Amino acid sequence: MNFTALSHALLLLLSLGFPSEAKSPAIRISGSRTMSALTHRFTEWYEARNPGVSFSVDGNNPAQGFSSLIEAKTEITQSSRKVLGGEILALRSRRKLEFLEIPVATEFAVIAVNSANLIRALSVYDLRSILSGRVKNWKQVGGSDAPIVIFGRDESSEVRNLIDEEFMGDAAFSPSITALSTNSEVLSAVAGDARAIAFCDVDLHPPRGVRLIGIKASASSEAIEPTGDNIRAHRYTLSRTLYYYFAGPPSPKLLKFADWVLSPEGQLVVEAVGLYPLGSADREEARLKLRKP
Repeated sequence: MNFTALSHALLLLLSLGFPSEAKSPAIRISGSRTMSALTHRFTEWYEARNPGVSFSVDGNNPAQGFSSLIEAKTEITQSSRKVLGGEILALRSRRKLEFLEIPVATEFAVIAVNSANLIRALSVYDLRSILSGRVKNWKQVGGSDAPIVIFGRDESSEVRNLIDEEFMGDAAFSPSITALSTNSEVLSAVAGDARAIAFCDVDLHPPRGVRLIGIKASASSEAIEPTGDNIRAHRYTLSRTLYYYFAGPPSPKLLKFADWVLSPEGQLVVEAVGLYPLGSADREEARLKLRKP
C-alpha cells in the first residue's frame, strides 16, 4: 500500500471511529432555561477532560426541573430559585429523599447611567418605576429636568430575565425600552446620551462616559454598589444565586462533577459566560454539604 492509500485508509478509520468502551448513561440535567448557557459550557469543558462522561441538558423552567428530579427522570436540577416546600414534600413522599442544594454561580445586573447624570443611586421602587415607564423624567427621582431614555438587553439575555422575574413584580417593562443584543451596544448608547439609563450584565469596570449606580432596597436604605465584595457577600440587590440540586447524596460520578464545578477551573467557566464566580467561603460550604451524610 502506497503512502496516499495508507492516508486514505487512516482517514476512513478516523471517520468511523475506533472501537472503545461504551459510554456510561448520560447525566441528565434539567431546569431553568436561563442557566442553560452556563450548564452547556460546564458540560462541554467537563466532557473534554473526562472521556466516557456525557450529559443531556434540557432547559425549561425550575418547576419542571424539580418535577423531573422527583420522578427520577433527571440527576441534576438547575434552578434560579430555591426549592419550594411542596417540592420538598413531594421528593420525601415519592423517593424518601431530601434535596441537596449547592450554589454554582451568581447572576447579577448592573444599572448604568451617563457620567453626566446627577443620580448616584436608585431605590428598587424607583428603578421599577423607571423601567416600567411610570416615571418618565429624571426630575421625578431627584435628577435634572430631562426625559429618561432607557436601553437594555434584548429578550435573549439572562439579565433581562433576572430583572423581570426578581424585581419588576407585577409591572411590565416599558415598550419604549430600546433593546440591544450586546452589552457593548448598550454601554455605547449610554455613553452617547446624557439622558440614558440602561440594564445589562457587564464587567464591573464600565467604559468612559458610563457610571454604574448603587441600588437601595428602599428610599431610606443604604445604597449598595455593584462591587465584587458586595456581590460575593450577597449584599447587592440586583443579584441572585444559581443552584444545582440533587436528590439525596450524589453518586460518585455526580460528586466528581459537582466538585469540578466548584473548583477554580469550573468557576472560570462561570466568568466566561458573564456570571459572577462564587466566593471561597461559599465554595467550601458547598463542598461540605456534598459530603454530609
